[in-house]
Amino acid sequence: MRMTRFSWYMALLFTALLALAGCKSDSNGGGSVGGDTQGFDSDGDGVPDNEDSCPNAVNLGIDQDVDGIDDACDDNITGKDIDGDGILNNEDNCPAVPNNDQLNTDSDLFGDACDIDSDGDGVPDKTDNGDGTFTDISDDNCPLVFNEAQADLDGDGIGDACDDDIDGDGTANDSDACPLTDGTDPALCDATADTDGDGIPNNATGSTPADNCPDTANADQSDIDGDGIGDACDVDQDGDGVDDKVDLGLGGFQSLSPTLGGDNCPTVQNPDQLDSDNDNIGDECDAVDNALYQCGINGEQYTPMLTSDSDVVATAEADTSECLGSALLGTLTCGVENPDNVVTLPLTDFATMRNTSLLDVLLNPLGLPSEVRLNVAATSGFVYPGANVVGVAFEDSAALLELDLQGGDIQVRTLRAGNVVQDSADISEAGLDLLGLSGLIDTEETTFLIFQTSERFDAVQIYSSSNVASLLEDVRIRSVCASKTDVVTP
Repeated sequence: MRMTRFSWYMALLFTALLALAGCKSDSNGGGSVGGDTQGFDSDGDGVPDNEDSCPNAVNLGIDQDVDGIDDACDDNITGKDIDGDGILNNEDNCPAVPNNDQLNTDSDLFGDACDIDSDGDGVPDKTDNGDGTFTDISDDNCPLVFNEAQADLDGDGIGDACDDDIDGDGTANDSDACPLTDGTDPALCDATADTDGDGIPNNATGSTPADNCPDTANADQSDIDGDGIGDACDVDQDGDGVDDKVDLGLGGFQSLSPTLGGDNCPTVQNPDQLDSDNDNIGDECDAVDNALYQCGINGEQYTPMLTSDSDVVATAEADTSECLGSALLGTLTCGVENPDNVVTLPLTDFATMRNTSLLDVLLNPLGLPSEVRLNVAATSGFVYPGANVVGVAFEDSAALLELDLQGGDIQVRTLRAGNVVQDSADISEAGLDLLGLSGLIDTEETTFLIFQTSERFDAVQIYSSSNVASLLEDVRIRSVCASKTDVVTP
C-alpha cells in the first residue's frame, strides 16, 4: 500500500515537472528566462514580446506622449484628452499642452505650443522643461517666421523677416523710400551703391553695415567663420583651411566637390576631412552612417512615405513631360509603370522607371536630355524637417544602379510647394550603398540612394536624365524614406 502511494506521488511530481517544462517552450521557438519572454511575437508585428510596448497590438511606430508605450495600445492616447483642450490625444498635435487652436506654423508633427522651434528654421524659441511645460526663450528673433540667418539690420532684437521697420529709422517698411537704409531721403538711398542688388549697400551708411559680399547677392549676410567675408563669396566659409568653392571672378563662385579636393563638410570645421563611410560627407556633418541606414514601419526613425500614413498621406505620380520620343513610343522608352506601388502596401511591390534613350538619338539630333520623373509627395500639409536623410529604396539591381550613378543618370530632388529645394546633382551629399531594408524586407537585399538634406521639403522627386545612347534605364523603385523629426548629427 505504501509503495502504491509512493508511486502515485512520484507520478504526480513527474506530471508537474512536465507541465513546467511545457511552459518554457513555444511552437515559434520562443522561451522564457527569469520571467522575460524571448522570441515570442504575439501580434506578429516583427517586435519580440519582451521588447514590444504593445505585445498584443501591431505597433504604429508613434509615441505622442513619449512615455515608452506605442500609441496603438496607450490608454493615455486613445479616446482621451489629457490636456483638457477639447481635442482627443490621438488628434492633438500637443496632447499634453492645451492648444485648442492647434496652430502649427512649420507644419511638422508638433503644434506651436509644444514645439521648441515653432517656425522650423533651426533656431529654438522655447525650451522643453520635461514635465509637459515649455518656457519661451529669446534665441529666435522671429519665432513664428522662418529666418535661419537671424539677420537683424538695425540690431533691435527683431529679425528682419518680421521687423516692420528693418532699418530702424522710424518709418515703416511699406512707407519707407529707403527701407534698408537708415534715412528717409530718397536721394540718399539712390546714392547708396548696391552692386549685387541684394538690398545691402556696398558701403556702411549710418547704422547700416556694409555688404560682406558686395559683388555676390547674399541678403542674409551669413558669415559662418566670422571673418568679415560672407559665406556666398568665401571660398572657405567655415575657415578650416579646406576650400569648398572656386572663385570664377566677376562675383561668380562654383562649389568644389570633395572628389576634386573640396571640403566634405563646407559649413562645419573639419580640417582632418575624416569620412568613415566614404560617402563624401565628413564625419563632423554626416547625419547617418550609410551602412546602418534603416527604414521601416516598426519604430525606425526613417519611415516610408505611404498613402496610409495619416501624417503624410503620400501620393506618387509619374511626370513624362520631359521625355523625348515618348510621343511616338509611349512608355516603351520613357515612363513609370505602377507609380502607386511606391506609396502603398505591400512594401515589396515596386514601380518601374524606364528611360531608354537609344532610339531617342535618331529623334534628338541636338543631344537634349530625356528626363522621366517620379514625384512622391505629402498631401496632408506635413513638411519634413530640413535636417534629414532621404533614402530611395530600389529592388536589388546593384550593377545597374552603380553604372547609372557613375553616368549621373539617377538623381534625387526635394521640393516644397512645387518648387525645387535641393538637387543631388548639385550637391555632393549623395551616396549609393547596398543595405538590408530593416522593417520592410526581411530576406532580400535592397539598394539605397541616400541623399542628406539641409532644407525643409514636402515632396521627393526621383528622376533619370540621359542624353547618350542607353539601353539600361529600367529601374525598380520600392519606396522613399525620410525622418519626420530632425536627424541629429552624431
